[in-house]
Amino acid sequence: MRLGRQRASDSMSQLLPAGTQPMLPELPGTAYELQAGRAEIAADMIGSHRSALLLRAKLACDVEDDALQAAAERFRKATCVVEAGPVRLSRWQVEAGANSGELSSADDIDVASLFLERNAITNEQFQLFLDRGGYENKSLWHASVWPCVKEFVDRTGSSGPRFWSDGHHCLNNADHPVVGVSWFEAEAYSRWIGMRLPTDAEWVRAACSPIEVDGAIVQRKYPWGESFSSDRANLRSSGVGHTLPTGAYAEGDSLGGAGQMIGNVWEWTASNLRLWNGEHMLELAEPMKSLRGSAFDSFLDVRATCQCQSADTPLARRHNIGFRCVVSACDVVEVLGQIDDGVALELGNEGIF
Repeated sequence: MRLGRQRASDSMSQLLPAGTQPMLPELPGTAYELQAGRAEIAADMIGSHRSALLLRAKLACDVEDDALQAAAERFRKATCVVEAGPVRLSRWQVEAGANSGELSSADDIDVASLFLERNAITNEQFQLFLDRGGYENKSLWHASVWPCVKEFVDRTGSSGPRFWSDGHHCLNNADHPVVGVSWFEAEAYSRWIGMRLPTDAEWVRAACSPIEVDGAIVQRKYPWGESFSSDRANLRSSGVGHTLPTGAYAEGDSLGGAGQMIGNVWEWTASNLRLWNGEHMLELAEPMKSLRGSAFDSFLDVRATCQCQSADTPLARRHNIGFRCVVSACDVVEVLGQIDDGVALELGNEGIF
């Protein structure tokens, strides 16, 4: 039985004027594919880590029920729920250095419910983006950087992450987080799968799982608790010296099930860096994007907390910077709730409905 979704005004055929290419800013490059209505296209999107696209209301109305069920199942396995609520962020004070650890109620930020990728995006997943023409699809890229996309090349001059060769990752590192990608590349990939980069506040809330006690916010220092342990995160003290598969150090997962929020690779966020001098926020000479999480070569364990922050220019393509994606619950939960009563009930228990 078809789901109870309105099809008259939202169907893809009515969104596209005859003879024109689709223009859906939040979901670039997908309406034309789904207009064909072929089951294999939906299956291909699910297999290429793009389930979030199929769960968007504008696209879901043209997808068969069995494909939506498969997309929902894949999506739920790949993401964890971050419930709505406040989070308290530390301020990066220029005199104290990064991660000063000073928290005040002035830094409380409300976060809406969202779904966060359990793990950083892997080389294997990013390979699909490259192979499907991600670097040639103008609609995926920030307009200001499009003329420079041709410069995002690997060691051999092919399009792709900086440390790949001939447009391919090392097969031995297929399940490692992709690195050597700029903020713009991370943003384009996120759009391609129907998601986005998390904000600072969203990332930190997912990592520290705050709770409110008697009107006060209580946050974990580390994703797993209050005490540091080198066997829960891939940092310099762990002695590994390189990235590991995204499923490693499962004992260091956050309460909600997000892996490696500390260590392995720094992660791009959607937020700009904010520097403070006392109570005054400084104006930066050039844009800097906030990084969260620390990496395998981070050597100050005492700073590798849920508040750990660094920054770099959005064009930087470092050996220790990757990313993970999020999608706001409001963008997919309507479809998830209509697919299956069990899904709706489970989400309801987690505070989404």
